[in-house]
Order: sequence, then C-alpha cells, then structure tokens
Amino acid sequence: MELQFKKKGTSTFKTLKTTTTDSKGNLKATTKATADGYFRYSFAGTSTTPAVTSAADYVDIK
Repeated sequence: MELQFKKKGTSTFKTLKTTTTDSKGNLKATTKATADGYFRYSFAGTSTTPAVTSAADYVDIK
C-alpha cells in the first residue's frame, strides 16, 4: 500500500511511503504536509486481489 501526494496545480501523484497493514487489516502512515495538495492511498493489487486507489483528500496548509 502506498501513501501518495499530488501538489496543488500538478497532475501526478508521487509515492511518499510504502506501508503494510497490521494483523487486523489496519493501515497507518504519517508524514508532514508542507504544501497544499491531495493525499491518497493506492494498492497495486496481487494475483488474487484487484488494484484499488482511495479517493484523494485535500490538505490546505495555513
């Protein structure tokens, strides 16, 4: 699972961190937001599980 970020005004998400879930399926990743933009999680998929990407959440730095 990848935590991705797309800076406001750009068109490409970049991977910030790669994480895994715990034994209960919980996912957690932390990072410091330094610019306005969108965060999302993306899973590339496996032979038995399809790829999926979450909706992006916008962060406005004040």
